[in-house]
Amino acid sequence: MSPQPDDPEFMAIAAEMAEALMPHVRLEMLLPDDESLEKTRAALSDAGIAVDAIGFAVDPQATLFLRDGAAFLVDDEGALAVLDLAWNQYGVPGWCERLYADDPDALAQCLTFVDASRDALDRSIARACGAAAVACPLFLENAAFEVNGRGVLLISEPLALERNPGRTRDEIERVLLDVPGITKVIWLAEGLAQDPLEMSTLDGPYVGMGADGHTDEFVRFADAHTILLASVDAQRAAEHPIDRIDRERMLHNRAILAAATDQDGRPFRIVDVPLPSVLERKVVLAPREDTTSLWNEALFPASEGRRAGDEVIHVASASYLNLVIANDLVLVPSFVEDGTPAAVQDEVRRTLEDAFAGRTIRFVHAAAFTWDGGGPHCATLSQPRARRGSRDAR
Repeated sequence: MSPQPDDPEFMAIAAEMAEALMPHVRLEMLLPDDESLEKTRAALSDAGIAVDAIGFAVDPQATLFLRDGAAFLVDDEGALAVLDLAWNQYGVPGWCERLYADDPDALAQCLTFVDASRDALDRSIARACGAAAVACPLFLENAAFEVNGRGVLLISEPLALERNPGRTRDEIERVLLDVPGITKVIWLAEGLAQDPLEMSTLDGPYVGMGADGHTDEFVRFADAHTILLASVDAQRAAEHPIDRIDRERMLHNRAILAAATDQDGRPFRIVDVPLPSVLERKVVLAPREDTTSLWNEALFPASEGRRAGDEVIHVASASYLNLVIANDLVLVPSFVEDGTPAAVQDEVRRTLEDAFAGRTIRFVHAAAFTWDGGGPHCATLSQPRARRGSRDAR
């Protein structure tokens, strides 16, 4: 985990997650500097967390959504490695080009938002774990794909192509198949509407902030043969435009998965997991010169005609599938506090209890993460148990 000690909401979630995870895994926290480390220790201690049982480390590239910075591998002999992916700040270059195709100066300024230093985080984690770093030239994040541990990788086709302009799908697939342990790639149609490329319009007044289709928002493996897929029923789709888009996209993904097979040529078991109710809030756009505001008129293409003072509706990237699997615990974001009917969350609990038989299902309220484009899974990085250099993990 990589908490944000200066944000009380984020620290409250970090404390609740730590309390839930510590009985099940060895917990380590990565902070950007010594001051943040000490603040985090103090805040967790004040929340009743036994901080002496937590490992703490410092790395200047540490950010809240740690999951996106690295991916672990385990070779045939049980040795640990880290996949060294290329980093472009969740596709910021493509987003900038879409916004400022006709304004070279604004485009150049937008591109400065790419924090190139984060490209070193995966190698830094590898050194800290005493693991090898396996280079991969693709621009991707850990949460951009999902694997079953038996050779199958799921990925959103639009995301992979957007992150890697100039490469075809076949070229990207060949590179993915060179990653140790990957023998099959299944291309999915699209991620959730509320997980767009950076800050974007979703539909009409609805806007969102996301990563353009991270798999941990809509599709997860419960085991090597069972796929959890986000779902929306027809009634909800008729009542809200975001639910309508999500239903169409997930039905398309379901058809792809139903026609696919696992590493042994067998059909997958596909389990539908309802999405929470659309989580939304009204936002007034700030002037383009106001760089302190999260939502600014300059964040949208000029063709959309958005102006300072316009009211838009920010939709959070809320999904029950942004969950953390930690040995015999499955930690799931809760949305009852944000308006999702208890009956829906009860259905999610029953579904996950069946999919993760023998594991404890526990919910944690993490709405602050969803407004920032992520969730509990994004804020963690599970280290596999390996026969050499091992620590407890999934």
